[in-house]
Amino acid sequence: MGIEFPFDEQGDSPDTQLFRAARDLMRAGKHLEAIPVFEASMMLAPHYKTAECLGECFFSLGRLTEAVIPLAAATALNAGQHAPKLLAEVFLELDELEQARSMAELALQRLPHYKMAAALLETINELINDVSTDD
Repeated sequence: MGIEFPFDEQGDSPDTQLFRAARDLMRAGKHLEAIPVFEASMMLAPHYKTAECLGECFFSLGRLTEAVIPLAAATALNAGQHAPKLLAEVFLELDELEQARSMAELALQRLPHYKMAAALLETINELINDVSTDD
C-alpha cells in the first residue's frame, strides 16, 4: 500500500488514501487486515464513514465490544441510518436488548421506511416481550 504525502496524483489526502485501501480490503473480505488501516485513517482525520466501516469489520469478526465505540461514533457524527442499525445488531448479539431497541428505533427515525431496521426492531421487541413474560 503506497501512501503518498501530502496528496496522491488524484489529489487524495493520506487519510482518504488509507480509507480507500481499507475499504478495498474490507470488500475483499479481509476484515482483519482492514482494521489497522481504518484505524490509521481515523488517526489522521476522524470521519463517520471510516468509523462505520471499522465497526462493521469488528462486527463481522465477532469482536462485538470493539464494534460499539466506532459504531456509536459513526451514529453521532452522521444523521444516516446504517450505523445505528449496525449498532442495534451488535447490542442484540451482546444481549443488550434495551440498547438494541433504542438504536433500531433511531435508525427508523432517520429513515422511516427502512425495512431492515423495522424487521430488526420487531425481533428485538419480541425478545423483550419474551423476557418480560418469563419474569
